[in-house]
Amino acid sequence: MDDYIIENVKSLNKTAIFEILQYKDEKQQNLFQLARNIRNNSKFKNNVELRSVIELSNICSQKCNYCYIAKDKKSLYRLDKDVILNRLINLINIGRRTFLLQSGEYHNQEFIEDIAYCCKKSMEYCPEIRLILCLGNLSYDQYKLLYDSGASRYILKFETSNYNHHKFCRPSDTIENRLNHIKTLIDIGYKVGTGNIVGLPKQTFDNLYEDLELINSLDLAMVSSTRFVSNPLSVFGKYKNGDINLSLNFLSILRILKPDSLIPSTTSLAMNNDNGQLNGLMAGCNTITIHDGTPKEFQKNYAIYSQDRFSPGELYCRNIIEQCGMNAVKYLI
Repeated sequence: MDDYIIENVKSLNKTAIFEILQYKDEKQQNLFQLARNIRNNSKFKNNVELRSVIELSNICSQKCNYCYIAKDKKSLYRLDKDVILNRLINLINIGRRTFLLQSGEYHNQEFIEDIAYCCKKSMEYCPEIRLILCLGNLSYDQYKLLYDSGASRYILKFETSNYNHHKFCRPSDTIENRLNHIKTLIDIGYKVGTGNIVGLPKQTFDNLYEDLELINSLDLAMVSSTRFVSNPLSVFGKYKNGDINLSLNFLSILRILKPDSLIPSTTSLAMNNDNGQLNGLMAGCNTITIHDGTPKEFQKNYAIYSQDRFSPGELYCRNIIEQCGMNAVKYLI
């Protein structure tokens, strides 16, 4: 069974991958065990990178149909650079070393310079930290400024690789443009992460297969797959949440395909599923994010999924890591 899965995933056998994506019960548990074994025998072993996220702004130029940030103009915010730096230093002082600085796609040069300033100053304060950016499509000069200021990783998800499906989900962008940005980031020297959303409206198994083909073709340090969660205020608010089992199976396939990549167990798995993020780790993931960097008064305004969002704290994250028999570490790359 294990040899069958590994051989067909590595060779991207479409028929077999369609079958594996639908595994349930004992077959699914065997898949998860295989993914865990591959992860635990990779260069990262059974360690989990623990990150803190700071959501810098919900201003966004994109109009993605699955998302609601930036739609309510009264709720727009942008953190001042002194607030960002203070949050970083406070988290450094309690032992955090990996930070995800995330925002909507906001090209304002002053905003980008503020982030670069915070990257530079926080690196001077503690040179061993790792700074991950997730800021959307920017200009080459903006990417380079941030890289030169100390940011070493960048996450830019393509979400869905099929041209028509991408246009349906992300009408303000194209898959070609997104891929050009991903390749630019790789060329600059970032350790890059990308991935998809599983369960998007009108998504087919062919779409998921195309996503795997694309991920396999790119030089990535991080790969990710989030589960579609229907935000009732978004254009896709009438659709159902993505299937949790399909999402978990896709994560296991990612782990088999990319043994030495960082793969997050995201909060999308935990929406209406108390053990979702625990199951993500059991399916082969090896990073998890503590949501303690964004000031509380702004957290409800970064409502990608819903205003009633799940924001896991440190104790929750450490507990599920321990339940999986894994070790929380400050960084993996």
